[in-house]
Amino acid sequence: MTVLDVFLTFLAAAAFSLTTAAAAQPADSARIGLAAPPTSFDPHYQTHAPSYALQRHVFEPMLDWSPDGALLPLLARDWAPLPGGDGWEFHLDPAARFQDGSPVTAGDVAASLQRARTLPNSPSPLTPFFRDIRAVEVVDARTLRLRSEGPVPLLPTSMTTLLVVPARLATAGTAAFNDGSAAIGSGAWRLARFRPGEGAELTADPGWWRPAAEHPAWRRLGVAAIPQDAARVAALLAGDVALIEAVPPRDVAVLEARDDVALARAASPRLIYIALDQREAVPEGLLLPDGTPPARNPLADMRVRRALSLAIDRGALVGQVMQGQASATGQLLPADSVSADPDLPPPALDRAEARRLLAEAGVPRGFRMVLAGPQDRFVNDAETLQAVAQMWRQVGVVAEVQVMPNAAWLPRFVQGRFGASLSGWLGLSGEPQSYLTAMLASRDHARGRGSFNPGGYASPALDALIDRAVETPGSAPRQALWRQAVRLAVVEDAALLPLLHGVNIWAMRRGLAYPARRDGLTLGTGLRPAAAP
Repeated sequence: MTVLDVFLTFLAAAAFSLTTAAAAQPADSARIGLAAPPTSFDPHYQTHAPSYALQRHVFEPMLDWSPDGALLPLLARDWAPLPGGDGWEFHLDPAARFQDGSPVTAGDVAASLQRARTLPNSPSPLTPFFRDIRAVEVVDARTLRLRSEGPVPLLPTSMTTLLVVPARLATAGTAAFNDGSAAIGSGAWRLARFRPGEGAELTADPGWWRPAAEHPAWRRLGVAAIPQDAARVAALLAGDVALIEAVPPRDVAVLEARDDVALARAASPRLIYIALDQREAVPEGLLLPDGTPPARNPLADMRVRRALSLAIDRGALVGQVMQGQASATGQLLPADSVSADPDLPPPALDRAEARRLLAEAGVPRGFRMVLAGPQDRFVNDAETLQAVAQMWRQVGVVAEVQVMPNAAWLPRFVQGRFGASLSGWLGLSGEPQSYLTAMLASRDHARGRGSFNPGGYASPALDALIDRAVETPGSAPRQALWRQAVRLAVVEDAALLPLLHGVNIWAMRRGLAYPARRDGLTLGTGLRPAAAP
């Protein structure tokens, strides 16, 4: 063991009291180390990827994503657009069963959809994914129709986000899911215990309705949140966990050189970006260099937002902060997406132009403000915040970095409490519909739009483009509308500042295999003994 290994193991022991030796783990059990803590086991409470990944062990959606991003049947055996073009019809698999033995019916899906659309007090509701559904029709036990105002070609992709619960449990509160009394799904695992912010203990369901070849390789699964990078890596090296996600970029080369660890990686469409408060009111903590508040919010001026973008060296973020495990971007989607604009490269660093724009906007000496973000949600999130702050300082904008646990950051972010904040969004369809409707569309609670747009950006022109695109069935004309929308919001208005798309990296003990997933989910069913060479 190297000096680095000893040091990391010491940190893990001090922080988490990891006392379970690898040899003490039963052969029929496995433990997984998560990077971000799940906060709820209620599958409809919020849009929160770490919680969704854990819930996905117990609950299932109608449709699923393959590791490489292809849309697959799951609870729904097949689906097709309605003849009139005003919605979709889904046919459920007759073999699908909940863990109590009852069949999964169209009524269960309808009740789950209603719950997801109406559950109160969500910090980040699921409504953006279902905003185009006008009516839900239960045709029979196996047939569900989702009606829309017109063609909605991407509606099936939204159904990957809806985890289905029995209709009789659709009235249960969040607490009942968290304590396990309502945690009855159709998935491969049963919930034994959930601890918000820490993880869960799961047991394999021997009666899972899927083919035997897909059943878990383990009878028991422990899922533990280990937000500190060093502790997570140390837990793997010590054998306390079999698999970890979000391998820190700085540790990739070290782990690759070891003969007792294997890595798996996949490019991610998750956008890491800076959100800016563009409302007229001056954000808390934003001051001019002399300590006085400005007459109006400088972030409401698109010239200031463009200046902040031009002051960011995205190449340095990728090369130095992310150690090459990311790609710089100037748009919402990565370059290999169907909607990506090949003529929209990442903005080049241009401090002189940034200073000129700031002067033109009336703040030639810059200003001071808070730059906030989570410290346990995205890969190297705290390091990215510090790097951006240093880059802004070189054009006169002094950012006070405030990092906090994701559980504290997220509700404050969606409430618009920060002048500037690091954030992220993940969509898997290859099209920017969810990015635009959640992060950039004008806030409209009735339509489920703008739920992740706390900065007050509103553009009737963008809203109209989104409306046209979501109802355009042909791929080529729809992509043209999406690209037009992205250029308007991201380039012309600089409504948010795209930084990068990352790489999902897992590390596991040698002798095990995990399929690298584009969606970044860490699922116990995917962890299996490696095939013999």
